[in-house]
Amino acid sequence: MSKEKILVINSLDREAGGTNADFTCFFNSDSSTQGVLKVLVKDVFIPHLFYNIEAGINDRLDFKQFDTVLQVIIPEGQYNISILKSTLKTLIDAVLTNSAVVSVTELDPTYKLNFSFSGGTGSYNLVNFIAPDGTNSTLAPLIGLTGALLQASNITMQEIFNLSGIQYVQVHSPQIAEIHGLDSGSNSYISLLETVSMTDTGFGSTAHRQNNDDELSEILYEQPRNLSRVSIVLRDQTGRKLTLPDNHNCSVLLKIYFD
Repeated sequence: MSKEKILVINSLDREAGGTNADFTCFFNSDSSTQGVLKVLVKDVFIPHLFYNIEAGINDRLDFKQFDTVLQVIIPEGQYNISILKSTLKTLIDAVLTNSAVVSVTELDPTYKLNFSFSGGTGSYNLVNFIAPDGTNSTLAPLIGLTGALLQASNITMQEIFNLSGIQYVQVHSPQIAEIHGLDSGSNSYISLLETVSMTDTGFGSTAHRQNNDDELSEILYEQPRNLSRVSIVLRDQTGRKLTLPDNHNCSVLLKIYFD
């Protein structure tokens, strides 16, 4: 009959060089981790500290004022729509030429963002937002810009703004969950240990995934598995590696079964 233990994997106990979102822990002193037959994922704790606007990821907006290409970079942070509208106005006003200014509002009842340009002389109130092409305007999906728009002094985005940020965090571990997941985008196996929803956890709080159904949380090995050294990587829904501040740790609790 197999024996069982609770395995606590905490980023505070990580190997030197790791981070709270990408780390390795060792259990060499306990032989029970060297012949694991089955794992149950019991609890996962992850701080919700992932900004909805990240530097170098989705912070750039390109546009043309008449024939001049301009650009603004939104400072990294967690934005609601009021703060984003105010920030966009301040940054866009700062780069517009010929005394032009912008007003950024939400239109009732659609909640789509509207940009109205005024104050400039000649054609300097005519603006054209540059749609995303993979290299520019990475902010576009967040403000509802999904395609090309005609140059105008009054522009409404095609879709509702989206500041929801990360929906869930994927917890990966090649040692514990090799080929346990299948990704639709790449159509390949991934080392998905568990997913943790961020939708019900306010920014700054800790998300908790607790599994009370053994069948749904079970990972069964064909041969005994050595889990004396395990790594954990946090990724978003696209597979991109995430980061956490140095003073906010995450943890995974497993029940392991061994001979």
